Amino acid sequence: MLIHEHHPHYIFVAVPKTGTTSINNFLKYQHVMPFLTSKKCKWLSRDYHLSIMEILRNYHTHIGCTGHRSNSVLIRTASRFYKFAFHRNPWDRMVSFYTDYTTGPLHLRSWSSPLLKYKTFKEFVMDFNQSEWRHHKNFKPTCEYTHHNGVQIVDHIYMYDNFEQQVFNLCEKLKLNFNLFRQGGLNRKAPREVDYKKYYDHDQEMIDAVAEAFKEDIKIFGDTFD
Repeated sequence: MLIHEHHPHYIFVAVPKTGTTSINNFLKYQHVMPFLTSKKCKWLSRDYHLSIMEILRNYHTHIGCTGHRSNSVLIRTASRFYKFAFHRNPWDRMVSFYTDYTTGPLHLRSWSSPLLKYKTFKEFVMDFNQSEWRHHKNFKPTCEYTHHNGVQIVDHIYMYDNFEQQVFNLCEKLKLNFNLFRQGGLNRKAPREVDYKKYYDHDQEMIDAVAEAFKEDIKIFGDTFD
């Protein structure tokens, strides 16, 4: 999550496993003017992944507002910001969860240690809907970050598919230098060598389990396994 208070005004809502590290680093690298990030400003939170409403509540506190503010007031306050996020196909995102949190760079995080018990991707998927961490912020559907009471609060949701083109579109919107993204990659990991569909090995039970876990996203974004 990142808030840029100078022109262009924007709020980046970081949905886990949707290219957020690359986007966050790119946006910070773009600006020589001050920016506000959860990692550098205690007022906002040390939690990197916050929903749009959580961000707006923390921002209201930062600008000196005291007392309770209704959600409608929070949303109006943020109207000067361009609010955006990225969305990823849930079947693809589930593979990214598994590979990063069980064997990848995130497997040593204390909260993710219970996931190490899964020896196969199928075990992970089939237990997911009954697991204790299904509602952990890192596994929440995109809509829980970008919507409130069924209404989309962010101005635009970019698709993780064709990621580079989507970043180009974002740069066009914010008048940013897309070449900086192309030149460095800014910590974007190399593309996965195996297509996500191969992890499911034509197992309809697994495909349906993911569909159940992310049914709200699928309804909103029209995601399909293929």
